[in-house]
Amino acid sequence: MPFPPPPQTRETIRSWDLRAIQDFGMPGIVLMENAGAGAARIIAELAREPEPLPQPFVILCGPGNNGGDGFVIARHLYNRELEVHVWIAGSAEYAESSDARVNLDILKRMAIPLSLALAGPQEPAAALGRGTIVDALFGTGLSRPLRAPFLDWVEAVNRNGRPVVAVDIPSGLDANTGEILGAAVFADHTITFAASKLGFERGEGPKHCGRVHVVDIGMPRQIWA
Repeated sequence: MPFPPPPQTRETIRSWDLRAIQDFGMPGIVLMENAGAGAARIIAELAREPEPLPQPFVILCGPGNNGGDGFVIARHLYNRELEVHVWIAGSAEYAESSDARVNLDILKRMAIPLSLALAGPQEPAAALGRGTIVDALFGTGLSRPLRAPFLDWVEAVNRNGRPVVAVDIPSGLDANTGEILGAAVFADHTITFAASKLGFERGEGPKHCGRVHVVDIGMPRQIWA
């Protein structure tokens, strides 16, 4: 089976991740690095098209691994001399040894512009007003309706009117059904990992995903073939 494989459920993607880690010995941080680096490469290409995505890239990072992917994206865009600003939405309480925390600590050492907004989008509203928004709030694991402050962030992104790139999935979209979990980001581009998701083609998915790009994150071919 050539890459990319056909669209999958969140459960299948989760099982692929576990197999890569447990059966093949791939550390989760390697998968995160490959995902973020691949997404950054696509964003950099989109920044140089005839109608380029505008800078700065305002990267909204949530509390889990999707936020960690956002940290990796920020590092690689910064290394490509693109302007970035990272906002951590809701909480910066990443577990000490987590993959996301490792990548956050790297950003801090690189002095990449980084801001924290615990209570919603009021404070960074002006920052969302220029450039391109990169939605790294929530990934495919989200299955419950969004609540404040994350619901407020999604609604602020949709009101903003700037170009949006979603990381793995538009935050608030159900990966399996395409249903809206309270609210969902409207993305111009969705950069997803390992395979497309069934929800991109179901329900409200086509309205929210924009152009879909699938990134090979280096999983052994035996897993998805």
